[in-house]
Amino acid sequence: MIIRNFNTAIFVTLAITKWTQGQDSGAVVSALMKKHASFDGNLPRTSACYISEIDNTSPLQCASQCLTRPDVCQGILFNRDSKACKLIKCNPAFVFTDGQFDTGKWELHWKENGDCEPGWLKHEQHCYFINNTGDTWMNSKTMCEDNGGSLASIRSSEENSWIVDTFLPPWNSALCTNYRWMCCGYWVGGNDRDVEGTFVWTSDNSSLGFVNWHSSEPNNLDSNEDCLSLCPDKQWNDRR
Repeated sequence: MIIRNFNTAIFVTLAITKWTQGQDSGAVVSALMKKHASFDGNLPRTSACYISEIDNTSPLQCASQCLTRPDVCQGILFNRDSKACKLIKCNPAFVFTDGQFDTGKWELHWKENGDCEPGWLKHEQHCYFINNTGDTWMNSKTMCEDNGGSLASIRSSEENSWIVDTFLPPWNSALCTNYRWMCCGYWVGGNDRDVEGTFVWTSDNSSLGFVNWHSSEPNNLDSNEDCLSLCPDKQWNDRR
């Protein structure tokens, strides 16, 4: 899970393949995409959501373009009036619940990740979910475990970038600053709660391996910062 620091959180679970009956929850654009009518008319304002835009196309052609980029593209927004298509990488659970969108005759078609529960996104062999409800690290850890996952363990630069690019909102200078304690970060699983200065991943108590600390972190400010926060600039900070 990815959870934001009082802050929110990012959590993760293993992707388990399972077969389910087809559902009529929306019009099928392709065998691997389905329309989500509850998001009709919503167009994210942030350019960070978009990979590219295609003019004068069809829903099927648009979906095909997305499916050729499986590691980046998560879905499409299609306008049946203008025939415009936008390939998107943002999680609709974030995009369409924070008010940062315009209205119009747009339809959302989202990739069906058969290995993951609805609302989760698959990357490599894991399913990821972001929770935008601010909470403490410990409460976030408990919530992840109650949902069958754990706070995310970040094992590589590629995974670190994918999580930020996919889930975290773009940098907002009105809310966030370059000061680590106001970076608008999200909780992940790193912590040194047991041994000060020795960070481990809570999922399996393994050492961090790959790290991407800010140049002045971790600093254990006021001797009370034990939990890893992932900032929108892809760097890490220790927080309380």
